[in-house]
Amino acid sequence: MTNTAKERRELQENFGNLVRERRLKLKIGLREFAKLLKISPAFISKMEIGDFAPPKEENIRKMAEILKIDPDELLAKAGKISTDLQEIIATKPKLYASLLRRAKKHQIEKCLNDIEEEDFE
Repeated sequence: MTNTAKERRELQENFGNLVRERRLKLKIGLREFAKLLKISPAFISKMEIGDFAPPKEENIRKMAEILKIDPDELLAKAGKISTDLQEIIATKPKLYASLLRRAKKHQIEKCLNDIEEEDFE
């Protein structure tokens, strides 16, 4: 998703900041959070300051549950897409790529109408 080391570092820092801010807001200590996730406190600390990349999807989903954040939102902040969405996209990649690109351009109504008219196979 990101190409440069600078972009990767920025993504890691943004993800880590979000996790840390939310954890602190919920008054969850670092060691308690690490214990709930079954991840070392050192990893959590390094991840929160952007020194380590976000963990695997399974752990991000656990974080989202603990932090009361939508898992897809937290995965996106980590630069990841959930496995189930990857599987959906893989069934008709042209269709879903077109849908997402049009939605990005705020042409959602046109997109929904065009879906029935276009052949993506």
